[in-house]
Amino acid sequence: MLPGPLQVGDLLAGRYRLLDPVATDGPAVLWRAQDEVLARDVAVRVLPTPDKASKADVAPFLAAAARAGKVAHSGLVRVYDAALEPGPRRAADVAFLIREWVEGEPLDEHLLRVGELASPDAADLLRQVADALTAAHEAGLAHGRVHPGNVLITPAGRVRLTDAAVAAAVHGDPVEEVLDDVAVWRDTRDAGAVLYALLTTHWPAGSTPQPGGQLPASPLSHGRALAPHQVRAGVPRQLDHVVLRALDPGQVPTLPPLRTPAALADAADACAEEARRARQAALAAREPGWARRHLGWLLSAGLVLLFAVVGWFSGLAVGELPRQPDAVDALTSTPSPTPGASPAARIPLQRLAIRDFDPLGDGQENPDQVRNATDLDPTTAWVTQRYRTATFSALKPGVGLLVDLGRVRPLHRFEVAFTAAGAHVELRVADALPKGVDETRAVARDDRGGQLVTLVPGAATRARFVLVWITELPKEGKGYRVGIAELSAG
Repeated sequence: MLPGPLQVGDLLAGRYRLLDPVATDGPAVLWRAQDEVLARDVAVRVLPTPDKASKADVAPFLAAAARAGKVAHSGLVRVYDAALEPGPRRAADVAFLIREWVEGEPLDEHLLRVGELASPDAADLLRQVADALTAAHEAGLAHGRVHPGNVLITPAGRVRLTDAAVAAAVHGDPVEEVLDDVAVWRDTRDAGAVLYALLTTHWPAGSTPQPGGQLPASPLSHGRALAPHQVRAGVPRQLDHVVLRALDPGQVPTLPPLRTPAALADAADACAEEARRARQAALAAREPGWARRHLGWLLSAGLVLLFAVVGWFSGLAVGELPRQPDAVDALTSTPSPTPGASPAARIPLQRLAIRDFDPLGDGQENPDQVRNATDLDPTTAWVTQRYRTATFSALKPGVGLLVDLGRVRPLHRFEVAFTAAGAHVELRVADALPKGVDETRAVARDDRGGQLVTLVPGAATRARFVLVWITELPKEGKGYRVGIAELSAG
């Protein structure tokens, strides 16, 4: 007998077919299900209810789901739906939440498999957690229960944070509707505990009320978790202090506490920078000579060229790809400066919040691939879904990537390297977070269908949010889609 009133094959809301129970989290059961309308996997969190449940019984759970569903960020798992409805076979009523299904493993399982991380890698994963929390906080939502089970690591190494506000409600400790400094600090404290785990593979149970999953608890001293360097030799002392300034500031009274996720991530990044430089120097020392120093790039470029040539002639053979002179060359060449463009320093998109933008579709467009567009690796890409026509099967006017620059700043140029020629693209901007494309304004456009596109807005253009908006797709096989292999800005 499976836990709760539901069984494999049950249908919720007339569309979500339960496939198998995945995990339990206190009183809640997590299922994998099939959305029979959109033909995709979803996660279903089911909350047990009394035999004659009312909305008042599950109001905190449903309210948390509704609030979490309004927040969109590439690091946050998206909430699609939530409801209370009669259970099948006259069973008890069922309160449930439908969210995005993420292929990944919880952080505790990941760390037990790979071991503790070096400081640069730990800082990079922490940054992703902090970015997700910051996005939630900017939307007025506290997470309330950050722990290893809610931090998923995808096969691509990206972090997806689940159950913002929802997990806290499930466990009877719902977050307040009005975000305050205490709620932000609690999330920061728990992010500090995540950093502790990344560095030590232990959970500082003496310093946070959140569970550590399968991770062993850190040893205690006078009721407090030992400092990271006392658990694992080699943790840099400065990074050790960063963890404690967020997790347990009383242990480092001479240093100011870290009260926000962004401040915590910035401090960890600064401590890890020296280790990053040392790693790069060691790699350079082991690879003398031009060919060996550039071996990875040469192999990547060779593979891109090989696949492009094979795909090119295969497309010509089946008659599905129009001839595009210099298309292969465009992949590996550097575009010349655009006349009239202002010289400017590059904007480090790798460090900024960026997400897929599909406001008129189902709300997502391959979110797990978003970071591929800014990873400086031309062999990876964020790719749109496949459509029947170049204009998105007439379902919507476009899809794109939305970049948060962090502040209003002048824009000089955006360069887009597509995986294939033939796309039409616009550069659109907004000063406030847009919910739809109509809340942005177009500042540049390219309808020539080039594979490398430079979008240059007017000289006075300033904005915080930048949308790279694809309005027409090239043909690929029997459908239409395109990817953004690299996106850069200046």
